[in-house]
Amino acid sequence: MTINLQTAALAFGQEVQDLLDAVLPRPHYVPEGDRRVQVVAAERNRYSIRIAERRGLIALTRNGTSVASLRITFKCTTDTSGRYLAVQRSSFELQGLGDRIPLVRLDYDRGAHTVPAAHWNVHAERGTVSNLLGKTNPDHPGLVSKLHFTVGGGRMRPCLEDFIDLMAYEFRFDLHSGAPRTLEAGREQWRRKQIAALVRDAPDEAVRVLDRLGYSITPPRTGPPACNTRELRRR
Repeated sequence: MTINLQTAALAFGQEVQDLLDAVLPRPHYVPEGDRRVQVVAAERNRYSIRIAERRGLIALTRNGTSVASLRITFKCTTDTSGRYLAVQRSSFELQGLGDRIPLVRLDYDRGAHTVPAAHWNVHAERGTVSNLLGKTNPDHPGLVSKLHFTVGGGRMRPCLEDFIDLMAYEFRFDLHSGAPRTLEAGREQWRRKQIAALVRDAPDEAVRVLDRLGYSITPPRTGPPACNTRELRRR
């Protein structure tokens, strides 16, 4: 059975909306009833989920005063089976107030080839790094922000809750009182979804572990499905 992509994208957009409303206080100029997330049909079989507030940014506050901004974008489609919603691309950016260059960015590109599919970019230039890159990789521009720090591939990449957690506990932005529980619940939901995706990639491994736990597994009549070795080996 194929997925209704529009319905799934709207549901996903609502999950992001609910997360932001439960965790991040709104600045005074954003009315409580206004949506913070919009879902837009980008092209055939593609939907974009992005921030609806000023310039596509969510204001982050400290003691009620805006001090930084958060940009979130998702581009969604169906997976190869047509049965599940898949994120084609996503980007989470932490920006200083009035600064278009992010401090840190967590990117995912399902179709990436030359860089890791999921990676951090840190915009914190340092002469030592530039000098080292000049010696070891002369084709590199020598910027820390152009280094792609891999995070375990598409399946095991950090989720939006992890990114907000970084902002919450390192930068100490304002949060609603129930934010820690919301972040933990969202992280668990994300990881369960990724476990399901990993099982589809490596069903033989799932069978092996379940067998050790005492489960009885009946293989499909058509034979066991092949492993998605390409996804398991990707950066």
